[in-house]
Amino acid sequence: MSKITAAEKLDAELKAAKKLSPKGQAVSSAVVQALKDFCAQNSEFERAVLDGDTIDKCIESTIKNAGSSISDLEVYKKAVRFYFPGATVKMALTIDLGDEGFSNNKKIELGLDDLLDF
Repeated sequence: MSKITAAEKLDAELKAAKKLSPKGQAVSSAVVQALKDFCAQNSEFERAVLDGDTIDKCIESTIKNAGSSISDLEVYKKAVRFYFPGATVKMALTIDLGDEGFSNNKKIELGLDDLLDF
């Protein structure tokens, strides 16, 4: 018997979700995609999603007390914390003027981990 992945679990649970609020419906696809991306980045987080509660409960918890608006970053932070309390999400935004970044004057930053191959 094959093991289900976190991505498969999230997709199946979202498909089966019957009672998402209008706000929950509005963010559900983006939340599921972000969680699947985070699971691909970190196996410990993936395990938390596999062992955790259902995506509909996560989504409704995420938008609870949101008022008339909530930022994408806040939605993702709340969704991640639903499965892994204490975790956070960091976001970086960049601009591409249609030239795939060639017009940018980028600096290259390397850390010690980048230089040493363990």
